[in-house]
Amino acid sequence: MKHRYMAGWLLGLAAMAGTAARAGTVDVAFTHPETYADVRDSNRETSPNLATIALYLQGLGARYLPAEQSLHVEVLDVDLAGKLRSSFRWGMVRVLGGPLDWPRMTLRYQLEEHGRVLASGEETLSDMAYATHLGSYPSWEALGAEKRMLRDWFRSRFAVH
Repeated sequence: MKHRYMAGWLLGLAAMAGTAARAGTVDVAFTHPETYADVRDSNRETSPNLATIALYLQGLGARYLPAEQSLHVEVLDVDLAGKLRSSFRWGMVRVLGGPLDWPRMTLRYQLEEHGRVLASGEETLSDMAYATHLGSYPSWEALGAEKRMLRDWFRSRFAVH
């Protein structure tokens, strides 16, 4: 029993050390968010969703980028999955699952290491099959479809394999 406990503890430490070895930084800027296609939450506010996107991208950087790298992301447009609908009982709610309501984001990015540009570009991300992934994240998680789309993009562009 003690060996199993010790092995689990050592695996946990190794996992934390692997995460600590990474820890690149990501800074996120939102350019003219008032013009974004659809970024409002159920209270018709944009700030909570923009903060969620920024924090998630920063977490991806800490997890996948080496410490000496920094990523600058400029968000040019956001169209969240689903549509806001008025509900008699709950006010405004975001309804997910529609075939034409997939998440989309347009980003401009620049990856740097010691002041040298490693990669840059502008991309429009989208996940047309987001409705097939609805069960892959908790229903209470804010912007689950967008997080999945950002994670897949981030890992394919910047994660060291």
